[in-house]
Amino acid sequence: MKIQYKYAVALTSALGLFMAVLDNTIVNVALTPMANAFHTDLNSVQWVITAYFLAQAAVIPAAGYLANRVGIKKIFMVCLALFTFGSLLCGLSDLVKDGNGNPQIGLLIFFRVVQGIGGGALFPLATAIAFGAFPPNERAASSAIVGIPVLLAPAFGPTVGGLIVDSAGWNWIFYVNVPIGIVTLFLIWRVLKPDVKEVRDPAERRAGFDIVGLLLSMVGVIAIVYAFTIVSQTNPDTINPVTGRGDIYGWGYNLVWILMGIGVALLVAFGFYELRVAKDPVMDLRLFKTYNFTMASIVTWLVRGVIFGSFFLLPVFFENIRYPHLSAVNTGLALMPQGLAAGVAIALGGKLYNIIGPRWLVFMGMIALTISSFMLTQLDNNSDGWSLVPILAIRGIGFGWGAFPVQTLALSAVTGRALPKASSLYNVTAQIFSSIGIAVLTTVFVSQTVLNAPTTAQTQPILVNAALKQPASQAFQQQYLSTHQGITLEQAKTAPDFQSGIIQSVLDKNKAEAYAQQYVSQHPGTNPAQLQGPNAPTDYLPGLLKAAAPDVAAELGGQATAAAGVPALKDVFTIVTWSTATMILVALLLPGPTKKQAMTVTEGEPAEERHAMVMEG
Repeated sequence: MKIQYKYAVALTSALGLFMAVLDNTIVNVALTPMANAFHTDLNSVQWVITAYFLAQAAVIPAAGYLANRVGIKKIFMVCLALFTFGSLLCGLSDLVKDGNGNPQIGLLIFFRVVQGIGGGALFPLATAIAFGAFPPNERAASSAIVGIPVLLAPAFGPTVGGLIVDSAGWNWIFYVNVPIGIVTLFLIWRVLKPDVKEVRDPAERRAGFDIVGLLLSMVGVIAIVYAFTIVSQTNPDTINPVTGRGDIYGWGYNLVWILMGIGVALLVAFGFYELRVAKDPVMDLRLFKTYNFTMASIVTWLVRGVIFGSFFLLPVFFENIRYPHLSAVNTGLALMPQGLAAGVAIALGGKLYNIIGPRWLVFMGMIALTISSFMLTQLDNNSDGWSLVPILAIRGIGFGWGAFPVQTLALSAVTGRALPKASSLYNVTAQIFSSIGIAVLTTVFVSQTVLNAPTTAQTQPILVNAALKQPASQAFQQQYLSTHQGITLEQAKTAPDFQSGIIQSVLDKNKAEAYAQQYVSQHPGTNPAQLQGPNAPTDYLPGLLKAAAPDVAAELGGQATAAAGVPALKDVFTIVTWSTATMILVALLLPGPTKKQAMTVTEGEPAEERHAMVMEG
């Protein structure tokens, strides 16, 4: 099959990037099986995700710089091999046992760091390789090739991960990367031409390795990204043993501001050092003097901050808010229209970019995002995957047109040795704003959930209806209505004696007595008589239901969560709607269409690589 060199390079680099993006979401569905396998809690196993995310953020600033120093093909293959080997180690991590014969979660977390270092570097490198294979005026097509797998991976991740975990076990979500990684390594070795040693200017040749800039950027980015990550994490000290839920750390947690202060200070020092001292800087901050790069970066920051945060909340709606909850597999299927529509939009946008320019593509994308965000303010507990298909399709089109044209704009005029560094700068700032967006919107969502939480009086009807669904309550219903002539069931639901009786009728008596004794022993000074009637402690009834009527407890918890979470999510999407509406105006500041013309390829830009090549097989 004959494939032009530039397309072969872009497709091959996109394949490597696809795996790194996929591992951001595929692991989410395996957290509970991992916690069971390693005999630990979900808060500990959450570090399997956090460690990977932080490792990715740390290596992105260095990737472009190392590519220039070592060679982009060499460093891409090394990082891809590291990611593949790290995946294998993650799958094997439960084979090493401690003195008690239990696998060690710390080992899995460490191997995820190894995997994240390799995977994180693939983000800027894959983009630089794909863009470098195309002449500048054709890079919209390159952006489409790289962008489609980036959007499809999150869409397929939960579904693929759920199927793998259910059929083969959690280890295989890592093992699947190994054969794909080996094939991709072979293709990169086979397709991408060897690195060409470029002629550097004398000052750059005399410059030593910028270890100071490297450390300042990596540590600074880790500190800031981790600070915003902590904001939305659950504080284990606040977890209720009955509900299994707790409060997030939020913005009042001192460590958040300490890390943020350290991160900002280090990045300010990094900026000063790179602009005033470094002879061969890790990232070229002077790119921000370029209007197109700066405007493209600003739009990217806004999109990542606003839209990525809301993307994070949609799975939360399906899996944790809407009742009955959807499984991770069904959640992935429900969200798939968004990814598929975004892929179609990117492919179409790659053809339209040189015709109408980034301004009008992003303008249309922001309109689509605003419309879909407004439609999401109408969510309710009955919203399911099918009802949201049109909304998510519009949202996917909006994201495809709103996000990826600006990547093309940012890097369209950058060539040669400047391209890997520009890609690193663009990607690392986007990563920071993604974490900021998730932290801010999660905090807003949690605070609005607290404000909308139903009161005890409001949960009482939910509890009564949940009890009425249980077969054990039928005898009490019939007895009560027969002794209260003329009262309908709806009228009985409001009677205190009926409410108390219906709840008692669904309790397992032995388990209820055992829990009451346990509660009294754990709360010295509590009189057993206080546990009966309306004056019972507020934390007693949830625990009693969980112990003696688990089905009723699950129904009550699900309905109460939906009652608080759905209005909170509507509030978040109201904010997102206004934000995207503002971004419609920002899009008008982007440049319009440019005349298609032959562009000079600087030294190091492989112009000859545009010719067709033959790929075996």
